[in-house]
Amino acid sequence: MKMTILNKQKLGLGLMLMLLFLAGSCKKDEQQEIVIPFKIAGYYPNSGNAGTLVNIEGEGFGTDIGQYSATVSGKTVTVVSATATRLVLRMPEAGISGVLSLKYNDQQYDVGQYLYQDLSVKTVFPANGPAGSQIRITGEGFSSTQGPVQVLINGKVAQVVSVSETIIVAEVPSEAGFGPVTIKVNGKEAQGQNFTYQAISSIKPLTGGKNTRVTISGVGFEETIVGNTVNFNGVAATVIEAGKERLVVVAPDGVSTGPLTVDINGQKTIGPVFKVVSSPILQFVSPLSGPKGVEMVITGSVFSTILDENKVFINNVEVPLKSASATELILNIPGGTGSGVVRVVVNDQSTNGPQFKDQTLGISSISPDNGLTGTEVTIKGSGFSAVAEQNKVYFNGVLAGVRSATENTITINAPANVTTGEVKIAVNGQEATAPTEFRRAGMSTLAGGPNSNVFGSFMTAIAVDGIGNVYVVDPQNKAVKKITPAGIVSTLQANGTNVEFDNPYGLVIDKDNTIYISERNRNQIKKITSSGQITTIALTFSPALISIDNTGNLYVNNNALFGGVYKVNTAGAITKMNGPSWANSRSAIDVVGNFYYSDQGTNSNHSVIKVPAGGQMEINFAGTSDPGYMDAVGQVARFNTISGGVIFKDNNTLYVGDGSNYGIRELNINTRSVSTVFKASSGFADGTLSAARLGRMVDIAADKDGNIYILDAGNKAVRKVFLK
Repeated sequence: MKMTILNKQKLGLGLMLMLLFLAGSCKKDEQQEIVIPFKIAGYYPNSGNAGTLVNIEGEGFGTDIGQYSATVSGKTVTVVSATATRLVLRMPEAGISGVLSLKYNDQQYDVGQYLYQDLSVKTVFPANGPAGSQIRITGEGFSSTQGPVQVLINGKVAQVVSVSETIIVAEVPSEAGFGPVTIKVNGKEAQGQNFTYQAISSIKPLTGGKNTRVTISGVGFEETIVGNTVNFNGVAATVIEAGKERLVVVAPDGVSTGPLTVDINGQKTIGPVFKVVSSPILQFVSPLSGPKGVEMVITGSVFSTILDENKVFINNVEVPLKSASATELILNIPGGTGSGVVRVVVNDQSTNGPQFKDQTLGISSISPDNGLTGTEVTIKGSGFSAVAEQNKVYFNGVLAGVRSATENTITINAPANVTTGEVKIAVNGQEATAPTEFRRAGMSTLAGGPNSNVFGSFMTAIAVDGIGNVYVVDPQNKAVKKITPAGIVSTLQANGTNVEFDNPYGLVIDKDNTIYISERNRNQIKKITSSGQITTIALTFSPALISIDNTGNLYVNNNALFGGVYKVNTAGAITKMNGPSWANSRSAIDVVGNFYYSDQGTNSNHSVIKVPAGGQMEINFAGTSDPGYMDAVGQVARFNTISGGVIFKDNNTLYVGDGSNYGIRELNINTRSVSTVFKASSGFADGTLSAARLGRMVDIAADKDGNIYILDAGNKAVRKVFLK
């Protein structure tokens, strides 16, 4: 028993001694200095008189000058100083041109040829820089008697800016590279120190924001991180990798759009512009659930067209992309990611999207994504049951009956009283949500129609009161018609009697439900209060369409050719407005008094004009006199005959009745951005916004619930557009 214990004690002591030995060895290795081999990189100048100082550059040099000796053509050269990277030698009197040799620790090195002559290059400053920068060369013997002095950098001719006996200023040529500065004059040649050419060939990516990693490619960079100063439009960035031809930096806080620059030894090289953009914007991810192999489409904006600058993660698992554009990313669901957030990263700018379910059941699309009760909707995806009744489909929580089903397609009708909201499917214990909501939206005919005689053929104006009644001017029947929300049509009455008109044209209703109707032949406006009181506003011109501002001032188009627009204040005073020439559609006035309209005389009725309150008219505020169709900003946008006029949706947004494009457009008055609410085509049909057909649009109105009413004179109808 004692022997066993003793043996264990000896074994433990031996292990301890071994560990101490190994630890000591490791510590000794850690403390051992790294020896840099002796290496000569270059020398300058390669010519001069006695006493010229020659610099030898390299690495691994010893710093004890007693370890060195040097000769030129066998004659002793004085070693003046020594550092780890530079030796300085003084050339002797009565020397002979030839090989400059150096001896260090009994090792002989041939440095290069040295020529005794009057021409010598002593310094080059700066010894680095981009094309177009200037360098100052000092030395001797630069004056020329036989022709102009010539400067070469790495063999490329540099333009001489100025020259004296001892100083030359020259401009760095493009693509100079790395090599010696050489002077040629009077048949002689002298070589100075090496020059490093700096240039930025590209940066990747060109867009991003704070913390975007940017790779800078080029030449002449310092190999140490601290030797390179990188700025984004003047703001310093963090350099994280450095090499002669490549730098990697991180865009700083406060980065703004502007050029990227690299500064080395005080020499600045200007690169491409780095554009600051927002994080990616996600509009649509489809599907939000599904099995391996199903294609996922992500639409939005601020994506990169360069595939590897976009990254998509599902539940923090990166998924390879198949394709990328500025507005769309496409990938295949890999399966096995688990359920979690879809995240898109573009150039290190990240945005979280919706939740994704890693399961068999998924919805890739619903078509159409808008409609009214009874609209036939096709749902595509995966994991559906081929037995129709086993699929439970909900429109914003309302169960709808499935008409037919396969594993990938379901056909269904939107249920009664459908409202805007999510579409969900439940099958065999799994639930999936559609990538987009189904919007209760579409067009229906409130009253009239091509084969109806309710209205005449030349209706001119439409308006809605505060309780949802619609009013239409019907000049052919010399009447104003009232349509209830249920579509019942009657003639406008006051105190139980039909209001008579001679030739009505314009119509507007104020916030107190007072109705104003213009009469062209009588040069007047009839004012009818909600209590039935009728008064007349006399005018000095033939009035057409009417608009009203928040304070009750009327803006009346003159029916005459190029008759302009008149303002009629609440006291009945009449003034002609500056700007409008021939306005023949409805105008709108914002809360500060800016006036918006379209003008047949100024821009052929193809653009929205703004007349600021007390300011100068902006003719091409949105669109130009050229017709077309384009969603864009300002005068880049295109309309085609704004016959429906303009009305306010809210304080910042106008609805524009784009007649010949058969659509309603939105115009943000702050950004001048134009977008499309819907675009139909010519004809007559109710249905979804994409299936609806319109005739000749002459005016538009909107109610407090956000519904739009279109006066479709071509079809003798009032059309109601549901957007919610």
